[in-house]
Amino acid sequence: MSNIEILSLVVTAICLISFCLVFTFLFRSYYLSNIESITKGRDDVAIIEFALEEFKESKDNKKGNIKKTISQIASYSVLAVVLVFFGFSVYSRFFNNNLLFGDTGYVVISSGSMSERNPANTYLETYHLDNQFNTYDIIGIEKYDSQDDIKLYDVVSFYGQDNIIYVHRVVGINSNGTYVTRGDSNNVDDTNRLYEGYLTYDKIIGHYTNFRIQLVGVFVIFLQSNSGIITIISIIYCLLMFDHFKSKYEEAVYSRKELLIKDLEINLETLEDPNKVFIYKDLEKLYYKNYEYTYEEGKYIKKLELSENELNKVKEESIAKEKEKEKEELAKKENSLLNKIKNKFNKKSGSSIDEKGNDTL
Repeated sequence: MSNIEILSLVVTAICLISFCLVFTFLFRSYYLSNIESITKGRDDVAIIEFALEEFKESKDNKKGNIKKTISQIASYSVLAVVLVFFGFSVYSRFFNNNLLFGDTGYVVISSGSMSERNPANTYLETYHLDNQFNTYDIIGIEKYDSQDDIKLYDVVSFYGQDNIIYVHRVVGINSNGTYVTRGDSNNVDDTNRLYEGYLTYDKIIGHYTNFRIQLVGVFVIFLQSNSGIITIISIIYCLLMFDHFKSKYEEAVYSRKELLIKDLEINLETLEDPNKVFIYKDLEKLYYKNYEYTYEEGKYIKKLELSENELNKVKEESIAKEKEKEKEELAKKENSLLNKIKNKFNKKSGSSIDEKGNDTL
């Protein structure tokens, strides 16, 4: 690797590691804050409503569960495909982009030496040889059964003297069983360029089967590069971290839901319409139906039955607070809108003054 490539790799690694650390810190802080809010009982109303809605949906509509399962399967399937593709790319790196499985395999094309027909190669036009392919294509190759199967103008993959795989066309067969190859885009033979003297049979991997997948190789080449490997590892790390904290959060919600169902003696089998059930939270007091439940730091302390007058009073207070909250939000919106109108008016006023000033001049 050159100094520039090493520097580029180091910068890429530092950037991605920094991203992973920031990602971890932000998501950890976000989820731990939400988990604390749940365990302290600050989201009890939302959790109870969620439990009621969840049970109702599972009872009335089983399709929701099926969709959820399908969604999870699809997500894991996409991740599995990415991992397989990544494994394919890394594996191919150690075999010079040559993947043989028995007698067949694939090669990732990393140059344009077979992408077009050079006019100097008149045999291409004469014999209608139009099986060219482009850079970043993935092509299929197949081993020869014997050396006698090699024909003139076959496209073959072979190891050059630098142990790199090339895919060029056979343009000459010598009587001593050696070969001359050339890329369709080139106007010179590979002799003494890619191999010393002539190409020998033991260096030939296989012949092109005319199977190719266009442009997919660009992803393979990126994923098998050092930067690509670091990038994929970082993405996998972030996905695992996200899944870890999300699981912790869902576990906290589930635990709190089960605890509230037990404390409030909620019978989901005799479920009422969630929209008709009175649920309200005021500091450490939780109101459900006609009962007042006292909590401290999220821990259940006691339960008190309310009279109809007491319950109505709590309901009125909750309605009043809700209206007050709506007024505050509306006031914020109005102030924001008013400020925008004032700013626009000031700008227009300023421009008109300037225009008048200019006119008088």
